[in-house]
Amino acid sequence: MKVQMALSQREFIPGDKKSNIQRMEEDIELCKRKKPRTNLVVFPELSATGYFLEPALRDVAEERFGSTFQRMSTAAKREGLYLLYGYVEKDTSDHLYNSTMLLDPNGQCIAHYRKIHLTPFEKEFFKGGDAPVVVDTPIGRIALLICWDLAFPEYSAYLSKEGVELVLAPSAWESPYEGPFARFASARAIDTTAYVATCNHKGQSGNLSFFGQSRVYNPDGTKVALFENIQEKWMVSTIDYDVIKKWKQRFFTMNDDRRTDVFERRESYANQKNR
Repeated sequence: MKVQMALSQREFIPGDKKSNIQRMEEDIELCKRKKPRTNLVVFPELSATGYFLEPALRDVAEERFGSTFQRMSTAAKREGLYLLYGYVEKDTSDHLYNSTMLLDPNGQCIAHYRKIHLTPFEKEFFKGGDAPVVVDTPIGRIALLICWDLAFPEYSAYLSKEGVELVLAPSAWESPYEGPFARFASARAIDTTAYVATCNHKGQSGNLSFFGQSRVYNPDGTKVALFENIQEKWMVSTIDYDVIKKWKQRFFTMNDDRRTDVFERRESYANQKNR
């Protein structure tokens, strides 16, 4: 099965939800008009609010099905596509989360993810999530990550055993860490033998300078597509899940070869030794 996916690499304004949501709506409409076969549109981490780490995050936070959801739900339904966006979530206990929402073409939420791995600076403002998210959809078995989650291979090991086909990783990755960003994403594609799509911010937020370079990786870690020009607003690429089956049959047999018995035994021994 083939899926046509669009990554939106805009500059989203910190704290300006009104402008950011309008920009997302414009991109969704423009992408669908110019590339009518698009199945899925992906936006960067915290796209609805812009990425910033200040107490003013509370001013733009909202509950899961708040105003941002209502606008994005309408857009997804109007254009008949899947849509992933990021926002600052506030729960009933007043905790804040760095969250993403995946909507289907009916505008319904089919997956919601709270960022598990927070950076040292993010921990001051956000509470970490505690559950990986994998969802079956008509456009594939999809896993959700956010930015720094890409740095943790244990997450990918879990996703590999879950048989995911597409990993969506909206990001806010800054200079001068272009190299690790690319290498982490490529490695996670190999770990999972799945497609990995990283949709990164561009532009400035305080002392953070986002470099864009959003890209899609093949299941063997090579690039399917890359934003060549940081001025471009979105990029469309096509992925083919039959490629995953071929790679798993002829080389990437890790799930068949993995020795969980060895490592589970060592972990159990270490726990007993430390008691």
